[in-house]
Amino acid sequence: MADKIDINSAPVRILTQLPGVAKNVAYNIVNHRTRHGFFTAFEELAEVKDFPIEQLDQIRERAVLIQPAENRPTETVPVPRRLMNEHIPDVSKQNKGYTKAMRSTRRSDRLHDSHDHSRRNSSGKKVA
Repeated sequence: MADKIDINSAPVRILTQLPGVAKNVAYNIVNHRTRHGFFTAFEELAEVKDFPIEQLDQIRERAVLIQPAENRPTETVPVPRRLMNEHIPDVSKQNKGYTKAMRSTRRSDRLHDSHDHSRRNSSGKKVA
């Protein structure tokens, strides 16, 4: 069998050679790697959208996770924990629509009675 595939540096066309990794999953792996940094454990691949977790053992046999030399820590440093989306609370957005507080600030002389059909001049004053 050929050399093992490095998930931290392989392009999309090489990642598709892994078992269960389709083109869209390979794109998701590359995008996740770009946004969040290099993978340090195979379990982190579960955070990638549509990743085939059930084939992780087969992927481990065919792939490796090599950190590039410039990004390798000189000392053993604990890896910060990455939070998955379901661990982050959703922020509820409030509607910024037209509210009662905004209506009460309108000038009363600009408001008119819907039953008052008298004529008004250009400045809004009633004309006899």
